[in-house]
Amino acid sequence: MNQSFGAMCRYVLQEKTPDKGAEVLAAHGVRTDSAAHMAADFDAVRAMRPTLGKAVLHVALAFPAEEKEKVTPEVMGRIAQDYLKGLQIDPENTQWAVVRHQDKAHPHMHLVVNRVDLDGQTVSDQFIRSRSVDVCKGIEQEYGLIVADQVGRKQAREIGPTPKQQKATTPKEEQSAEWSRARQEIGRALSYTAGQARSFEELREALQARGIGLELTRRKDGSPAGVVFAQDGHRVKGSQVGREYSAGNLEKGFAKARELGQEPAQALQQVGQDYALAKLAAEYAQAKQRQQPERTTGQERNRGLGIGE
Repeated sequence: MNQSFGAMCRYVLQEKTPDKGAEVLAAHGVRTDSAAHMAADFDAVRAMRPTLGKAVLHVALAFPAEEKEKVTPEVMGRIAQDYLKGLQIDPENTQWAVVRHQDKAHPHMHLVVNRVDLDGQTVSDQFIRSRSVDVCKGIEQEYGLIVADQVGRKQAREIGPTPKQQKATTPKEEQSAEWSRARQEIGRALSYTAGQARSFEELREALQARGIGLELTRRKDGSPAGVVFAQDGHRVKGSQVGREYSAGNLEKGFAKARELGQEPAQALQQVGQDYALAKLAAEYAQAKQRQQPERTTGQERNRGLGIGE
């Protein structure tokens, strides 16, 4: 199935649900005043490779809620461009747009990229999954961030399981280092796989390669009732790993990925969903902000490219 820039641009700009809030942080080669204009600019360049079925590359990067004040729009915009460079995508010779959503407690941004560059060459998506994980790790190191499993421990201490969740394991097991280690490993694996799957079956297959099992229970109407992950004999409910990994929230993510027509081997719906590009050192951010060059708006760049005029 061909992916549509129109559907993707409408989604990231949240035109159907403007109350949820969408802020364009930066863009190159596309107009940002409307989804229609943005999609038209993407499609104008895509036309140079008419046989390329999947030209849309969509990536979402998320940050912990406690870092909301530190992760400024300028910082998020720089991270998006660093992410592109890490994937060996030239941000000066490729169309892209990064949009911040505010429909959840934690800050997160969506990056839309054209896989046809401004010279008409195809941007490779080979091994995109593994390359993306490596790039995220590099960004963590460069910006002085905490790795995903460390943030997971902090969130678990702050939120804690509900009495209903505690029934999944005995108090003795809940406190065991082995169970906690299994939960952290499951959380790390889910951060790499959950956003790339379009169904529980696809997620189960991806987790099996990492030695993790998935058990799903459904209600009479077929909707997911609960999900449990298992590793080395330890069973952990999805909600104990993180709220975003409950059966209901996972199903919502799968539905959104299917709606966008995403192929798991080609694009990323949520690379490292809640991967926790976290703990940005404030002094580093301030220093980088002082070095931030003035951004050129999408419309100004379009004039130079002859797009959308």
